[in-house]
Amino acid sequence: MDEWRALVAAEREVARRRAEVNQLSSRVELLAEALSSSSAWDRSAALDFLHIFPEDVPKLLDLLIDLSLSTGWTLPAREAIRAARKEIDPSQFARLALGYLSDGEAEDYLIMADVLTEVEAWEALGAVVGKAAASSDPKVRKFSRDFTESRRGIST
Repeated sequence: MDEWRALVAAEREVARRRAEVNQLSSRVELLAEALSSSSAWDRSAALDFLHIFPEDVPKLLDLLIDLSLSTGWTLPAREAIRAARKEIDPSQFARLALGYLSDGEAEDYLIMADVLTEVEAWEALGAVVGKAAASSDPKVRKFSRDFTESRRGIST
């Protein structure tokens, strides 16, 4: 029972600290630094924070998209994006997604499409599939055809 009480006390302290950080004027810079850090603890804390307080997600979307494409951070980064998806400008989402694919290979397009589908960024997804269809790389064009075919009849 002592262990449980200690855990509850620690959770209460974490909630209090999160509320304090949420009041900081330098919060966005602090979160950007944590998301870019090589420290797993910093990244994890920042992603947890953004999941609970998602108002800064649009300002950090570039970093979050990058993390969502990283094997170890895929799920928590996508959850943070999903928490704020209605506040994200669809054109910003599309621009950032397309930026990641400037020299992309078919696998990159597939991963990005998966991220965008999961967070319901339909406009950005359409832009990515459209860019893939216009690619000079036959494998990327094949991704576009396969993706479009697999989604036929599904409305977004």
